[in-house]
Amino acid sequence: MGETEKPSQSVRLRVGWRLLKVFLIVLFVGIALNALILAIGAGAGGVTISLTVLLALPFFLSALMIYLIKTDADGSGTYYYWAPVITVVGLITVGGVLIREGVVCLIMVLPLWVPMAIWGALTVRGYQRAAHKDASQIKVFELSSLTLIPVVIMGLDVGLPQNISTFEVRRSIVLDATPEEIWPLLLELDDLSVEEGKWNVTQNLLQIPRPASALVTGKGEGAVRAARWGEHIRFEEHISDWAEHQRLVWKFVFPDDSISAYTDSHIHPQGPHLRIEQGGYELTELGSGQTRLELYTRYEAETPVNLYAALWGELILGDIQSNILSILDQRLD
Repeated sequence: MGETEKPSQSVRLRVGWRLLKVFLIVLFVGIALNALILAIGAGAGGVTISLTVLLALPFFLSALMIYLIKTDADGSGTYYYWAPVITVVGLITVGGVLIREGVVCLIMVLPLWVPMAIWGALTVRGYQRAAHKDASQIKVFELSSLTLIPVVIMGLDVGLPQNISTFEVRRSIVLDATPEEIWPLLLELDDLSVEEGKWNVTQNLLQIPRPASALVTGKGEGAVRAARWGEHIRFEEHISDWAEHQRLVWKFVFPDDSISAYTDSHIHPQGPHLRIEQGGYELTELGSGQTRLELYTRYEAETPVNLYAALWGELILGDIQSNILSILDQRLD
């Protein structure tokens, strides 16, 4: 019998790709399980926001899907853009239907997940193109470097402190009324219907409940303003500064979990990453029977992406404030 021939380079390459596929699948499963534990295991305290969930998970899900479904870089380059988007939409659909993830959280991660998913797909395409051009260019180090990205991201999750940032969202309106005419509505706003106010993204598309009432018990500092949204959401505003016809300032108090229970289970107003602290009205008399009324909310964010979170705070809180100011305007007519 002749000597056994040594495996050709192409055979070794195919074996290497199979081993890499197995490794990527195992790695992806580990990352996915870790992300799900972080995302849905935090309980009433709110979602644990991490770079692993925001960046690594969509990157590797998309890269794995492209690697398993498309074996080479032939064909339309647009595939590497629309396929990741479909993958992310599918993941979000599964999250909403099976895991019962809230729509607010899913919409908030979408602008991060889509580009990361596309990046993952294009990364795989780059390796496929190199392999198609010259298989000898695909080296173990180049392939294994792809797997270093989640390790680095998870290391950042552990090693980098999450800074605390304070943000304020403020909206205003000019009303054809004096401060004396406006003030009673700030103390007693009751029997609000869903038709009152204005159309906005937060309450019409994201389905955050609209305000139903806001009633003050007591007078001066120490008074309590009881707020109700929809049929179920309750919270309190404890008055800390009462200057009649000028300003009304309060500290938010959330005696139960009704906000997270009836909006998004992973959003808690006093959780580890979001703390809504203070709010208030400010009235400025402009003369000629007009008054500028301002409504503001101050909160703390403690996430790896505070500025990104603040953009959503500006949208969501801003929509809620603008709607309330619109209701006051309508009630004065």
